Amino acid sequence: MTQPPGRSVLSSTSAADDPPPLPAWCIDPPDDQSKSAWKTRRFAACLINYASVSVYDTTTRALLGRTMINYMHFIGMFNDSLELTDVFAIVRFYSEGELVPDDALSFRLAVSCSYGCTAGDFGPPITLPENSTRYLTPSVPHLVNVPIDGIRTVNTTYELQLTHPGGDTEIINVFPPEKGPYPSPDIRCDRILSGAGCVIPSFVPTLDGLSAYPTVREHIKRAQARGLPGAPGTTPLHRLADPAKAKKNRDLACPESTPRPPGLTCDEYPMARTWEGAWTSGGAYSTDMVLDTDNSGAGGKFGALVTRDRLLDRDAFWVDPS
Repeated sequence: MTQPPGRSVLSSTSAADDPPPLPAWCIDPPDDQSKSAWKTRRFAACLINYASVSVYDTTTRALLGRTMINYMHFIGMFNDSLELTDVFAIVRFYSEGELVPDDALSFRLAVSCSYGCTAGDFGPPITLPENSTRYLTPSVPHLVNVPIDGIRTVNTTYELQLTHPGGDTEIINVFPPEKGPYPSPDIRCDRILSGAGCVIPSFVPTLDGLSAYPTVREHIKRAQARGLPGAPGTTPLHRLADPAKAKKNRDLACPESTPRPPGLTCDEYPMARTWEGAWTSGGAYSTDMVLDTDNSGAGGKFGALVTRDRLLDRDAFWVDPS
């Protein structure tokens, strides 16, 4: 099960000298460094990118020099808050031409939010000498405005603005895969489940930790081995929020007329609270007699996943019985 980041991980100090620790999956560079792409988790997104910065003489249009920069951008959110928090780190290296290592550039990260989101400010421009990493976070986190009992999907857009101290020069920024501002992944915030919180809905969470419920676990293994959906990396299951439809799934797969030996109960897979359930899907399903305590325990794990990862109706998830 995914874990939302702790608040202490996401400091809100602007231009922090002592940056907050970031998860290893964020720091690891992408396989292909020429293609920047956001890596996501349910409560976070991370981008690592490289850029070539060229400085030209504004009169002669002559190329004065180039430098390389590397930046890492981490966006965190929480299952119990409508705040979005950034950590941005940038380092400059390998200058050539008239751009000597101690020839400082200035940079500023400008941010804007889509409708329904208020963006924090990363602050004024900061100098960027070579081989000196700078960290930024907004002094005030971004905030998403979500209607009561509603949902809002937003994204933030960032523009790295670089300037050179000389008045007769200009900066040309080349950011792979394209030049200019870059958007965050879509972030969905809701007030439908308990409280209010935000997730990245494109990330599919996994229901795991079922080893304490061996009869349910073995049933799921057998069902997935037969080709039923839900195994990680295959066709996911989708949460069903309507209790009336879930009851129809349960009644079809495990009718009350089915005998239950003492201490056992009927277990269905895919679960009744999914759109892949027996009645809502109209497709194949599996049933087995499992320990009553295992069935209730596994059901509690699914309920915890729904709450923690803010699984709304039709949200995808996987089930890992291993």
